Amino acid sequence: MRTVWIVSEGSPGHLSQSVGLVNALKEKVPLTIETIEGRAQLGGVARRLVRAWMGARGRPLPRWALENWLGMAPPSPDKAKPDLIVSSGGKSVFAARTLAARSGAPYVFLGERKPYRSEWFHTAFTPSPLETGVNDVPIEMIPTPITPQSAASAADRWDERPPGRLWAMIIGGLSASHRYSASDWDALAEGMNRLAREHGIRWLLTTSRRTGADAEGRLRAVLSAEVLAGAVWWAEKPEKKMAAFLGAAEWVFVTQDSVTMVTEAVASGRPAVLLRPAEVVFPRDSFLPAYFARLEKAGRIAWLDISRLEGFNPGQTTLRPLAQSILPGLAEMLIKRLSWETAVRA
Repeated sequence: MRTVWIVSEGSPGHLSQSVGLVNALKEKVPLTIETIEGRAQLGGVARRLVRAWMGARGRPLPRWALENWLGMAPPSPDKAKPDLIVSSGGKSVFAARTLAARSGAPYVFLGERKPYRSEWFHTAFTPSPLETGVNDVPIEMIPTPITPQSAASAADRWDERPPGRLWAMIIGGLSASHRYSASDWDALAEGMNRLAREHGIRWLLTTSRRTGADAEGRLRAVLSAEVLAGAVWWAEKPEKKMAAFLGAAEWVFVTQDSVTMVTEAVASGRPAVLLRPAEVVFPRDSFLPAYFARLEKAGRIAWLDISRLEGFNPGQTTLRPLAQSILPGLAEMLIKRLSWETAVRA
């Protein structure tokens, strides 16, 4: 039995990526799993200084730094040492790298690793074509617990599943690169109204933490009640129904401000349409444009401006949704990289 520590930075999206990979690994290798909180609470200049101090190989931070800078109580000496450490999200790296260096366990990271060096990791599963370091392993998409099978199962278990044809709308909100105006929200709601009438469908809608009460109010003022088969208004009453919504939908529409939501939509095995507001400004070194372009080239997504939503025609959009999860393949690759073949379940 091997032990895996998942280091969480407090982000549900990042934690879900780590959990997805580790659960796939557990299907093949007997594991015990423990989640440890470790989030860097440092400003930009301080983070750069800490990276410089940790050096090319990522030497471990002292105990007092873990407690004061990362808000993490170091594991007690009698705790079983990990055989593997996994994390996702940049704020988890200082803690996870320190634990890996102190325990001797290999450290696997999921997602865009910059600004950290590739040498800090045993394996960095990266969706960024810009990252080609010695320990970088390119992946088509970021891991997530959502799979075509799990989404379908969630829909089957949904006691309140509405009848009829259903499309899903997954809505994020303001981010560093995406700005939403009142006209964006109006166009989104008006487009949903029109598509429901033209295609004989109803919507399963969920907003998210970043949507906000003001944007939700704007949407609710324009949306016709009869076009909604189910709705989660996060600011009013947060409910985790996204997996069931994805599994029940013929088509999934998702705002592109959240890479986690986009990835979950694609991972559900449903044809997915990314929606972008009028104002999108990616940082020059952002991996997201290339990530989305790769998904589009593979036929996983279509791209659409919110202002053009009302003109969407599914008959003119040909996609190749995922049939199977990418997670088993990543787990097999990781087992080989770790030389764990002898531990694989019979």
